Amino acid sequence: MAEHDVVVIGAGHNGLVSAVILARTGLDVLVLEAADEPGGCIWTETLESGHRLERGAIDHSMILSVAKDLNLEQFGLEYVTREAMFAAGFADGRSLVFHQDLERTIETLGQSAPADTENYRMLAEIGSALLNMTDSFVEPPRFSDLAQMAAVLPGDTDLLRLLVSSSEAVAERHLQDVYLRSAVTMYGSHNQLAPYLPGTGLFALLLAASHGGEVARPIGGSSMLIKALTSALESAGGEVRTSSPVSAIIGSDAGALVAVENSDEVSARYVISTVDLRRTVELMPTPPSELCRAANTLSSGRFNVGELKVDLALSSQSSIGFGPEADSALWMLQERTDSLTRSFADIYLGRLPSSPAMMWASSSATDPSASPDGQGAVWLSAFVPAKPDKGAWDDAFTEEATNWLLDSFAGITGQDLRSNALSIHVTTPLNWEERTGNPAGNPNHVDLTIDQLFSWRPPTGLGHRTGLGWLYLSGAGTHPGGGLSGIPG
Repeated sequence: MAEHDVVVIGAGHNGLVSAVILARTGLDVLVLEAADEPGGCIWTETLESGHRLERGAIDHSMILSVAKDLNLEQFGLEYVTREAMFAAGFADGRSLVFHQDLERTIETLGQSAPADTENYRMLAEIGSALLNMTDSFVEPPRFSDLAQMAAVLPGDTDLLRLLVSSSEAVAERHLQDVYLRSAVTMYGSHNQLAPYLPGTGLFALLLAASHGGEVARPIGGSSMLIKALTSALESAGGEVRTSSPVSAIIGSDAGALVAVENSDEVSARYVISTVDLRRTVELMPTPPSELCRAANTLSSGRFNVGELKVDLALSSQSSIGFGPEADSALWMLQERTDSLTRSFADIYLGRLPSSPAMMWASSSATDPSASPDGQGAVWLSAFVPAKPDKGAWDDAFTEEATNWLLDSFAGITGQDLRSNALSIHVTTPLNWEERTGNPAGNPNHVDLTIDQLFSWRPPTGLGHRTGLGWLYLSGAGTHPGGGLSGIPG
């Protein structure tokens, strides 16, 4: 039986960050990954045609500081940054561009939403102060810490009201322009929650709070981050073992035995699980009752939201059509300013949205090596029902949903990407679930509702600890949540 100091379950970016940090202290670290490659929600595919598609995450922001701290540049990780971070476009031709520099963004808003320039600045100040304060806590903040958090907020901000409000309500209280409100709430919907839900108010601050930080993409694709983390781990003496699904975790006073399907057991002094608490408990033959109670309170997929990704290898470079300056940005596209709200209502009922909202990005616009000269590689992403009212994500519904997304993009931009598509690659919620093991492929592992944030993420009240001396938790199901940050790791 192989013996290790630490076994990490899951080779997504959070698991690998944990593994690198621990291996560099001299510990013997083994990472077990069920899939045939590491990465989780980071998934880059290179086609025979020479096109490189980002099947998963494309933009990197909070992870940049982690990559710098781990000195991943020496393992081949190199980023290209851009000034135009995000943009919003609508079918009537209106568009908004958000730059890294807050002042430049406010100057731009002065032309399209002049009444909101100072309002947006205030949102940025509130969001930055709150997020910086949240990050300063060593352990996930408790609601008893609200007074300390509220003290750092500018003006007469009512923190409790902010937290229990909906994202739409926060945008409406602070902003006048309906297009700017729509952009703010759509960016916040990365949490896969409808903007009209109470408790989503915090997410209305994310776009304005993002200024000042870098947004970048790795040269060579997002998988370069995973390759760099893996190389860093191996250089420190650690190991990643793929195609190794864990079937059981058996704890003892001395540590744990980890059973791997079709392989020998491994022993470890410590286990770090990057899957959510419920799935971790299911791997334990006799889990403590308090962990079972905490796991049973978790919810994932409560609102039936999944993600559909359509990646295209194109015979020519794609331009979003709202101006060449912003082709490198991540675009949030809507048919109308209330399309996002309408979308979530349809999705909850299992239907493809009648008024589409989606995201568009061109990897070849920022990294020419993503496609052969003169050609392009783009992705589209939209929220869809995880469980369709028509039954399942079978071939027929997948084809219907793919055409719906491409038709919707054409309706907003006037471009039919199928006209110069060399190949189209589709990833459904079912595909995401098969790849990651998360219910409906939920990248957040568990829903980012207000009752599953801060010290309630996970709901043990122990942060990344479990009360068992040998078992720790990491991953998107722990504080501060999902997204490509590396912070849980």
